[in-house]
Amino acid sequence: MTATLLAAAGVLLALAAAFGAWWYVRARGLVPTAARSPGAAASSPPAATAAREPDGPVRQNVEGDDDGFDYAPELRPRPPSAGEEAAFRNAFDWQHMRRELERLHARCDAQDRVIAGLRAEVEDLRDRLASPASAAAPAAVSTSISPEYDAPLVYARQGLDAAAIAERCGITLAEAQLVCAMAGARPQTGKG
Repeated sequence: MTATLLAAAGVLLALAAAFGAWWYVRARGLVPTAARSPGAAASSPPAATAAREPDGPVRQNVEGDDDGFDYAPELRPRPPSAGEEAAFRNAFDWQHMRRELERLHARCDAQDRVIAGLRAEVEDLRDRLASPASAAAPAAVSTSISPEYDAPLVYARQGLDAAAIAERCGITLAEAQLVCAMAGARPQTGKG
């Protein structure tokens, strides 16, 4: 039962689409006059004179033609004039340039923010280097090779020998000697 209802609905839908297409073609004036009016012969001249509508096609009024139904004029595309084409091209170019300018402004704003951040970091580094605490204790500034070797490096700069550094910091004697060499001190083994 539902299959037959669906089939009937499909047929009705197809008929409605065909009828709509037929009316569209008639309204657009794509059907010749003789084909539109079944009573008029194809070879007979039109009964009325042709009337031209502004910017539209020539439409002939034929007796019995759709009972006086007045179709809308068919719009014919006309090629743009040279002035219109140049105006369109200029408007398009201006719109493109405006978008490009907005994109460049956004990019410059982003770069300005990055530059301002970098300037703040440089000023912070200058303040750290110029502070009196860093000038009073130059031995405390390490090269930060590894955080576990910061304390041995401070001891090496103070002049402790490698054995004392190894004992205090819990590192091997070879590591202590390496830290002393990095600090510029002479690595001493504790043997005398």
